[in-house]
Amino acid sequence: MIEKIKIQLNGKTVDGYVGETIYDCATRHGYDIPTLCHDPRIEPFSSCYVCVVEVAGMRGHQPSCSTKITPGMEIITESDELRKSRKTALDLLLSNHYADCMAPCKQTCPAGVDVQGYISLIDKGRYFDAVALIKETNPLPAICGRVCVRPCEAACRRNLMEEGAAVGIDYLKRFAADADLASEEQFVPVIKPETGKKIAVIGAGPGGLSTAWFLRLEGHQVEIFENAPKPGGWLRYGIPEYRLPNDLLDKEVKNITDLGVKIHYNQKLGGNLSYDTVQQQFDATILTIGSQKGTSVGCPGDDAENVFSGIDFLKNMEMTGQRYDFSGKTVVVVGGGNTAMDCCRTAVRCKAEKVYVVYRRTEKEMPANPIEIHESKLEGVEYLFLTNPNQVNKDKKGRLKSLTLSRMTLGEPDASGRRRPMPLPDSDFDLRADFVLAAIGQKTDVNFIDNINAFASNGKLAVTRWGDIETNKITLQTGIPSVFAAGDGVTGPATIIEAIAQAKIAARSCDQFLKGMELTSPAKEFLSKRDNFKTQVAADYKHKYMHQSRHEMPVLEPEKRNNFTEVELGYADAHIAHDETQRCLECGCTEYYTCDLKKHSTAYQAEQKTFAGEFGEFDIDFRHPFIEIDNNKCILCSRCIRICSEVVGAGALGLVNRGFKSYVSPAMGLPLHETSCESCGMCITACPTAAITENFSFKPGPLKLETIETIDPFGSEGFEIDLMHHKGLFYKAGSRKGSVNTFDYINRSAMFGYKWLNVAGRIKTPLLKENDVFKPISFEEAYALIANKIRSVEADQNAFFGGARLTNEELYLIQKLARAGAKTNNVSSFHYMGRGDGYFHNSNANASFEDLPFASKIYVMGGEFHYDHPVLNHLIFNTKHKRNIEIVHLTTQDDTAFSAKADRVIRFTNYFYFVKAVNHYLLKNSMHNALFINDRTEGFDKYLQEILKLDFAQLLQWAGTDEATVAAFAMEYNDEMNAILLFSEKEVSANASVALHQLAMITGKLGKTANGIIALKEKNNAHGIFDMGVCHKIGVGASPVLDEAMQENMMKKWGVNDLPFTINSVYKHITSNRIRNAFIFGEDPVGCAIDQADVKKWFERIDFVVVQDFTMTETAMKADLVLPSTMPWEVGGSYTNTLRNIQQIEKQMESPVQHTGFDQLVHLLKALGVNGSETPEQALLEAFSLLPENDPNELYHFNYKEKDNFNRQFKHGCDVLNKMVEEEFVNSVIRRFRNSTIRQ
Repeated sequence: MIEKIKIQLNGKTVDGYVGETIYDCATRHGYDIPTLCHDPRIEPFSSCYVCVVEVAGMRGHQPSCSTKITPGMEIITESDELRKSRKTALDLLLSNHYADCMAPCKQTCPAGVDVQGYISLIDKGRYFDAVALIKETNPLPAICGRVCVRPCEAACRRNLMEEGAAVGIDYLKRFAADADLASEEQFVPVIKPETGKKIAVIGAGPGGLSTAWFLRLEGHQVEIFENAPKPGGWLRYGIPEYRLPNDLLDKEVKNITDLGVKIHYNQKLGGNLSYDTVQQQFDATILTIGSQKGTSVGCPGDDAENVFSGIDFLKNMEMTGQRYDFSGKTVVVVGGGNTAMDCCRTAVRCKAEKVYVVYRRTEKEMPANPIEIHESKLEGVEYLFLTNPNQVNKDKKGRLKSLTLSRMTLGEPDASGRRRPMPLPDSDFDLRADFVLAAIGQKTDVNFIDNINAFASNGKLAVTRWGDIETNKITLQTGIPSVFAAGDGVTGPATIIEAIAQAKIAARSCDQFLKGMELTSPAKEFLSKRDNFKTQVAADYKHKYMHQSRHEMPVLEPEKRNNFTEVELGYADAHIAHDETQRCLECGCTEYYTCDLKKHSTAYQAEQKTFAGEFGEFDIDFRHPFIEIDNNKCILCSRCIRICSEVVGAGALGLVNRGFKSYVSPAMGLPLHETSCESCGMCITACPTAAITENFSFKPGPLKLETIETIDPFGSEGFEIDLMHHKGLFYKAGSRKGSVNTFDYINRSAMFGYKWLNVAGRIKTPLLKENDVFKPISFEEAYALIANKIRSVEADQNAFFGGARLTNEELYLIQKLARAGAKTNNVSSFHYMGRGDGYFHNSNANASFEDLPFASKIYVMGGEFHYDHPVLNHLIFNTKHKRNIEIVHLTTQDDTAFSAKADRVIRFTNYFYFVKAVNHYLLKNSMHNALFINDRTEGFDKYLQEILKLDFAQLLQWAGTDEATVAAFAMEYNDEMNAILLFSEKEVSANASVALHQLAMITGKLGKTANGIIALKEKNNAHGIFDMGVCHKIGVGASPVLDEAMQENMMKKWGVNDLPFTINSVYKHITSNRIRNAFIFGEDPVGCAIDQADVKKWFERIDFVVVQDFTMTETAMKADLVLPSTMPWEVGGSYTNTLRNIQQIEKQMESPVQHTGFDQLVHLLKALGVNGSETPEQALLEAFSLLPENDPNELYHFNYKEKDNFNRQFKHGCDVLNKMVEEEFVNSVIRRFRNSTIRQ
């Protein structure tokens, strides 16, 4: 019992424990103290000084993570001084954090569209999800994919690479958006519950449409009032169709109106629509009127006939539907923006003989999209740079005759940052022109202001000195509290993406207003930026990333552009889009949403430039196939180093140099994969930033991820884990503390193998092979076919197989299907088939994982234990670190990595005979625990008689050892007060596991606290196979299946009158051509076979094979019928870990499969006339009802085994999931970097 003490915590008296730190005590009592260097899995380090607290009587602030409480201690965890101290500590850390939280593309997007995120989704072909992500901030992706000015691409760091071209961000956005629009299942957002509030939006341009979208998603009713006969505003009436087709615009508008947004056309505010009506019918109004009033050339004579404003020229064509005929005419466009480009290119399509663009600066200063400039030149447009009109010349009738132009030169920069154009003396010249289109600016038309102010009941609407609507710059609320404004009407003429950005702000403020909330902007988040340290230059990126040229947009040939057909054709296929995504340098941090440093820096308003000066700059180390090291993000907390040493026992990381020059490096300066690194990923779980992360084999985002709480699907320990996913696509895995995983560790296979859950080509419907080609059929057809096949042969010519990946509920129904449905006991698992019955009970009375930290000595039997069972490896070596106990390795292998970690190694050649020799030695020398044996066991006398008959010298020979080694181990293990021996079924035979059980009984250690053995299996639910009776010999609870009471109970519970009364060896049946139909659930015997040729022969002799799995395994390819399987989080169920703990998994995700794996078994049982459990919960309860009564006085049994029976025929637990993960690990780490004896 730990002694309690009283302390004062923030003025309250609370209980603490002797030896407890302030941090742990405060956390336990619900106080949140920020920390970066503390990890409860390792010893305190006190390096970040973010966790400081005030302690009465102590000078200065104290690190709470390492300061232990004492009786009566008075502690304050929050004060102004502490906030200052923590901010200073964070400022110091940030001053050497040369990294980007957010990618420059997202930073420069006015709407904050997550460019890196949606590119990562396009990379995976997830166009629906990419559009969903884009529409969180931009509801018009297909439109923006065509006409956005692309500030994101200007900021793209691919521009600094050799190819000198940004990632085709807009092209990719367009590709995803077009794919979504063409899909039968377009993205439709979720609308929040209806609020009953109504909002009027004035104007159906990009600002109005976007505002309506954002407000509708909040549950408000939205109606748009548009002056024009059609929606789109400037998108329709200012951008020609060769750039933005109207049918495309209409589709995106429809996506908004389909949400319930109404649009009223030909409604002019202040004209036929009075604000009085609006005010009475709506709770709020948002003005998104645009800035569509054109300006003229701005020089004498610009009132001449045939001189038009550019926007009036474009608008009139769209409004009337009539194209200008410029045949034989010369058209001069004045201006250098995108409107000028639209005018000059439209003039070409109106058959102008000559088109000039007059611009007063150079091409370099033109604000127009460079691609537009390039395309216009291809279409024949000529440019007069450094030229400015100063006179429009008319004929006698007032018609345009020519333009007088002046040559210009560039002087000093003006307010825009561009060099001011200055006229050159005596440089005037005339240019004949038939039409002049002025594309030099736009104004806002606010002729409705008097109408609004006349009827406004509270406040007044005002305009700025530039003629735009005056608003609060932060909230976009006008002088009338219920009226907001957004877009060009507020900013003056801007861009579509700026209008969308303003729309989101106005919608947020309007939503807050309607809910009676204070109008606020989103909280400012801290963002680390490389640009805060230095300007990024080409040398920072060249030669560090692979050269890859940009996929340019395919376009119509110039000679085919004599019409308004869309010029840009879009990427041709998904391959091109995928290739372009690979050019993304992933500048933004993968831990954007989870970084502790960012979280605390935001909370304490930390600043990166407070201590500006020298900083470290490192190349990112991608050499390890699973682990990426970026010292630019390192805060020197040493958590990675300490967890690698104190927990994993590998010591693969260390600090190089001292003080400011320190950095984390693999041991001896080697590449990480050439050190003692075990590729377990624990360093990643320890890192509070992203200095050590997964070296992803795909583009990871960053993305907001959802979490599935589940059990490790690879190992038998049953450790809880989190699987993080985005819309069903798994992106990472993490440890989770739970009833079994009290240590918060994670298995290597789960840490890096989760991605195989995303395997391409997941099976979703039954597939029937016809003429060697699989064709989809209905589930009903599949059930009928299976039932007919089962009935068409003798009962024992059917065989059923259940894999160790399946839930208990599925395994239970498989054996029920065999016994009650098909009337055969031919049910087994390939994983255990032919390996004997010694594994049935080897988990009985095992030591617990919680016992390991209290062991006085730990023995590990097997080869590369740290690879096969990494979590227990961590627990073992953390115990060694804390208590300095000895780790002894018992192995038949030479020079293993685990042996190098162990304190001592005992080598021999055979596990079974070594343990048998130890048992013989103990009994021969009367060193057995007679009291334990007499009280707790049965069958000892017979066992003693049999084992002592053996020739000890022969046992030693078979074991490959000598008497001294056996004697030393036997006495040592027997005498050790708290000795635990762990072994793995992967290397230890069934009979050897029985011998180990007998060793624990002989020494009296079985079932005692911190003593005995721990048996480890190869798959997560391997023990469930025995518990659920998936074996020809045993029923539920591993009881003899032919036991009379068991038979009666099964018939009663299952509602059947007869059950099979014969037992056949399934192994002998399948190898002797006696199986006609094989039904395989969740196993891949062909793909996992050690002797693949032999196993393939088995299947060649079987008439009809059914395989249920989630992907087309090698076994599935040989099947006649393939059924889709489901994941446990898609249906719910339970697993039994190696210590016999039953752990429940809830359904947390909808399955893409219509009938789940469990449902299929229910349907198959019904097809064979057997009813019963409809849900996993009912199935488990039914299984429990078949368990034999527990006898509290049941004795452990000595069962003599004569020979070794190591007959492991399948690798990877006979599971394709484990196979894919382990083969990747072997191919990418072991074979590539080491000569290893690891067995698969």
